[in-house]
Amino acid sequence: MPPEVQAAAAQVASDATSLADWLRLFLTPPEPPDRPADPFAHPKDAADQTFKSAFWALRDLGIPQPLCYLIASAAAALVMLGGELGMVLFWLIKNVGATLTIDVLQLIDDVRKDLNPTMVALSTAVLNELLGTDYKVDPGAAPGSGVDPILNAETVGGLLHDRLLEEFQAEGDVTPESGRTAARRMSGFLINFGVATAFTSILGETLSFGKFEQFRELGVEVARNLGLGRLNRQAMKPLVDIMIAQPYKWWFNQQFHPTQFSIGQVINPFSQSLMPEEDIFRAGDLDGFSHDKIQKLIELHQKRLNPEEVELLARWKAWDPVNARDYIENLGYPSDLADTVTQVFQFKRYDARINKLIDAAESAVLDGHITLDEFTSLLDTMPFSANEAALIVSTVQYKLKAPRKALTFAELTKAFEQGMIDDTELRDRLTAQGYSAADVDILEVQVLLALAKLTDAANKKAAAAAKKVAKASGVPTPPPATSP
Repeated sequence: MPPEVQAAAAQVASDATSLADWLRLFLTPPEPPDRPADPFAHPKDAADQTFKSAFWALRDLGIPQPLCYLIASAAAALVMLGGELGMVLFWLIKNVGATLTIDVLQLIDDVRKDLNPTMVALSTAVLNELLGTDYKVDPGAAPGSGVDPILNAETVGGLLHDRLLEEFQAEGDVTPESGRTAARRMSGFLINFGVATAFTSILGETLSFGKFEQFRELGVEVARNLGLGRLNRQAMKPLVDIMIAQPYKWWFNQQFHPTQFSIGQVINPFSQSLMPEEDIFRAGDLDGFSHDKIQKLIELHQKRLNPEEVELLARWKAWDPVNARDYIENLGYPSDLADTVTQVFQFKRYDARINKLIDAAESAVLDGHITLDEFTSLLDTMPFSANEAALIVSTVQYKLKAPRKALTFAELTKAFEQGMIDDTELRDRLTAQGYSAADVDILEVQVLLALAKLTDAANKKAAAAAKKVAKASGVPTPPPATSP
């Protein structure tokens, strides 16, 4: 074989050997990774977990191991790239997004503030179209048309409230007839409002050749905030209740009289014989009571004798004792207490008698008719406890020691006139009776004045007698002396 051929054959064999080595390397890749315990989870090392999960998922499908390795590596690379992009996006939101959002909101707020001076005029024009009014507001001169949104809202809201008051306010006091009229106006107002909203939307879309398809939302939003908004309903509720709902309810009540007596309203008049039994059953039917329950209510609220009255009737033989005992049980007392109830009233009567007897005996001791020992023996026969009897005896002993009576003012005056007591003793006795010093002075003057009048009367009596004697003897008599 020529050397050139041999060299070429050797080169081909060498190339084939190299290709076989490459193929052998391709068919024998590196050792496979560990099988993950939780495939496709996303822990901190998401890329490694994705690589392992993808590799074994493909391998389980029968794909050759080298191809599984390459696909799993690509998936892991995408996860790593996505994580980096997410971090970049998060950094942008954190450092740039907040600033950008604030700038956008500030721009919107500036635009809104620029529109504030004309917002009242725009809102007034919308209300005029929807309510059929002709309000005119100068954007530059009207109160609230400046930059303050609260004053703007007050102005526009005032227009709406004024319109509603014009529609529903009656002349003079609110009456059932005014409520009926206001209810009709309210219905017409809502119909006109809905028609105006629809007409405004159609007109706006027509004039814009269909370009402003959302123009109808203007009326819809106004209607929603006026009629369905929770805050607006709360603000309008007093007006509607007072001007419409309550008067209209009065009108219906006058027409149909739907209100009926409740069971509680008829029971007391029935028990006072002011209402017939049929009314009780009618009211009970309306409240949902059955006839047997109504009968029980009647029995419960009927007038009854109290136990004291029952005991009185039985004691005077007007009732049989057995019937009296049954009646007391029907009042709700247990059978073992029925007899005890009647005894309670008997003991009350005994107590009243005993108290009167003790008071009379106590007065007898103080007046000296009986001794304290006799009073104590009487107490021993009474149903008193030892402590109560001792307290009564102690009270009587204290009254015996303390002065119990004193001369009256008239008696003191009489004693002073007769010279039995002097002025000092008179003052001391008045002071002992509890009079103040000023009162003692007044009473003393009264006694002295009474004594002076008595002296004048005695002098006049003596002068009259002397005059009578002188007249008989013919000798003149001097005039009578008077006290200063």
